[in-house]
Formats: sequence, C-alpha cells, structure tokens
Amino acid sequence: MILPLPSPLARTDRMLLRVGLRLTPPDDRENWLRCWQAELWHRHHPRDASRTGATDLYAGLIRDALWLRGESWRIAFAGTAIVCLLVLSGLLLLTSLPLLVLTGTPHALMLFLIAAGPRFLCEATLVTIVSFATASQYLEHTPRASMLTQLRSRLFQAAKSAFVLAIAFLLSTDVFQPIRSAHCFVAEILHPLGFVLLALCGLRWSFHDGGRRCQHCLRALASPARVGRPSWNFLDTNGTELLCTRGHGLLSIPEIETSWRRSSRWIAA
Repeated sequence: MILPLPSPLARTDRMLLRVGLRLTPPDDRENWLRCWQAELWHRHHPRDASRTGATDLYAGLIRDALWLRGESWRIAFAGTAIVCLLVLSGLLLLTSLPLLVLTGTPHALMLFLIAAGPRFLCEATLVTIVSFATASQYLEHTPRASMLTQLRSRLFQAAKSAFVLAIAFLLSTDVFQPIRSAHCFVAEILHPLGFVLLALCGLRWSFHDGGRRCQHCLRALASPARVGRPSWNFLDTNGTELLCTRGHGLLSIPEIETSWRRSSRWIAA
C-alpha cells in the first residue's frame, strides 16, 4: 500500500514508486518502498518548500531499483553452470568470426566446417583420450552422490569439453588458415600441433574447474580456508576447504598426497 504524499506531484510519485516496485526484487521491495516513501515525503514536506528546486530524486529512485535487480541477478547466477556455458558459447562465436571473414559468407563457412568435420573429430577424440588418461584429479564422495547428481556433473563436464575442443580448433584455424595458400605444408603441420596444445590446456582447465564446483548445484565453490598445519600431514587433515554458497556441502583438498588421503573429498551437508 503506497501512502499519500503531501505534494502536487503525488500522482507522479505514486507512478514512479509502482514502476520501481516492479523493477525491485520481491525480497527487497518492502524495505525499498519504505526508504523511498520517506525520501519523497521529506522532499515535498511543507517545511522544505524552499528546497523544491533541489536535486531530483526520480532518476535515483529508478537507478536504485535497477541496481537491486541487477545485484539479485548477479548473486543468483554468479558461478553457475549456465553462466559458464554461456561464456564458452560466446567465445565459440567470437573465434568463428575471423573464419567467417576468410570464407566470405555463412554458407561458405558452413561448407568449410562440414569438410573439416572428420579431421576435427579424429583429432579431438585422440586429445580427449589422452587428457582423460593423464588426468590426475579424482574426487571422492562422502556420502556417495546420487545417480542424478553424477549424471548432471558428467553432462556438464562433457558440454564444457565439447566447447573447449571446438574453440581450440577454430582458434588454431584462424591462426594458420591465412598462411595455407602461401605455405600449405607448414600450415598442415602447425595446425594440428596448435590445436593439440590449445585443446590440452583447455581440457586441463575444464577438469580443474569441474573439481572446484559443488557436486549438487554445480556452482563454483567459494570461501577457501586453510585447515590444519603442515606438521600434521601424517596425523590429521592439512589442506584447503571450499564451501558451496548454497550450503550443499564442502570440498576438502589435501595439501599433499598421503597414504591415507590421495584425492579431494566432497562432503555433502
């Protein structure tokens, strides 16, 4: 309920408050409304009639509501799997632009990608096998995660890996395709080497990122804290713990590998 304001601009004030309420997140609306009703009442109070020419609050009212809405979106989506995949898809589109300029038209670009598809699949398969075979990170679950949680985590990891491989291939093509007409043999050698190096680095990041996410909601873990002392390596836990901001659990990472603790451990709440 918006209280009446003692001012000839009360109708405008009510309209702006209604607009601001729709822009403000539901959890912040009551406090936002009280604050801005007080500001507008103070502005139009009879004792402050001489201050009617002061700085206008209307722009600040809308900006405050928009900032609260943007902050709520930032908190809701920060570190989520959706944001990660959106960033990777944006990088994929960005790396395809130079190749689009080289080919000339979207149709020519599509034909080029179809022709390069078998080569990409062959090289990507070999790089993926090598990366998974040499990956040293292993995550223990305590207690054991549900099948749905494991499926979501693996699908997310597969999607990230696919994006990384495609970005690496396009980026290496952007670098070496322009020199193919003048130095075909050099381009044929350097292109797969560049793709392998970029793909290995990208997959390494993908594995590391997957090991630093909540196993329930796939958010990036936060609030790293040191646990134990270096002298406790053979007696008790010594390492780092990261928390899920939604309270789903914590990740315990040992400082060094020991005979009784060789990998990180996810502890569900």
